[in-house]
Amino acid sequence: MGDYRSEAPPAGRIVTLNSLKDELYSLNMRLLLAMQHHNEEAQEEIQKQMAAVQAEIERMSFGSRHQDKKKPGV
Repeated sequence: MGDYRSEAPPAGRIVTLNSLKDELYSLNMRLLLAMQHHNEEAQEEIQKQMAAVQAEIERMSFGSRHQDKKKPGV
């Protein structure tokens, strides 16, 4: 399997929930390929990357909810 790892976006590029969901989808496809090729090492690495992306999605999702609650008059 090729060494196509997701890295942090270039400086100045904004990370959105949509881009994180796209990255998660891409990682899921890579995980399926690794499973088909019985590559356990790649599966573990991809699962770690997926967990990091999922954590970022949760942070962004819950962060926006908490910000809404903190706004006065909302």
